[in-house]
Amino acid sequence: MANENAPTRPVALKALVAIQTIFAFVGVMSAYGMLASPSGEGMGISDFRDDLPVEDFTLVGLFFLAFYGILPAMAAYGLWTRRRWRWTDPINKWTGQHWSWTATAALGVILIAWIVAEIYFLGLLSGIGGALQAGMTILGILLLAMAMLPSVKSATRLQD
Repeated sequence: MANENAPTRPVALKALVAIQTIFAFVGVMSAYGMLASPSGEGMGISDFRDDLPVEDFTLVGLFFLAFYGILPAMAAYGLWTRRRWRWTDPINKWTGQHWSWTATAALGVILIAWIVAEIYFLGLLSGIGGALQAGMTILGILLLAMAMLPSVKSATRLQD
């Protein structure tokens, strides 16, 4: 028998959780690749190093770990469990939404901003790099659009 007090989760929210969980895994693996081989040789991206404002991929790997690994994993966890912590109360009050909704929207903005910065420093890439730029842009827009869906906003709206 299903728990009648369990929160209902709209399909769009379930999709957000799935997308962010997969994205978190890919983000952690990408971060690992950059941190394990800061020169970029291990991932075949050493040619881009000359165009970057940093000497190697260590800072990029740490950024990926934090914002493409940990942030989406936490947001997915929060969307699914609706767990609240006192330290997230300022975020909750600011938006009127659960902190995980805000993290999801922020992730969409971060993805788009990253691609804008990448295009600024590296230009539009071709091949797999161009496909990744397009894919990350679409993912950022998708996360933002899905977070704005009425069913998701309703499911993450604070009740108290």
